[in-house]
Amino acid sequence: MGMNTAIKNGQILDNAYGVLGIEFIAAAQALDFREFKHGEGVETARKVVRKHIAHLDEDRPLYPDHTKMKEVVKSCEILEEVEKLVGNLE
Repeated sequence: MGMNTAIKNGQILDNAYGVLGIEFIAAAQALDFREFKHGEGVETARKVVRKHIAHLDEDRPLYPDHTKMKEVVKSCEILEEVEKLVGNLE
């Protein structure tokens, strides 16, 4: 049963990365519409997302964006860039 648990945990973790990726895409999209200055950490995170995912101006298939953001979340790139600016978040 240990192997089945390990496989299932891998699937759960992969799904969690996907959900976080969607959240980052949605947050960046919302921040793009805001007309005020964001905090430094928030702005850095938005810039990392925008480096990989373009602003959604026109309807398009989102699965490539979702796949790319899942990779970005797994790589911890957003966390690393924010921590460079604001310090350790632990």
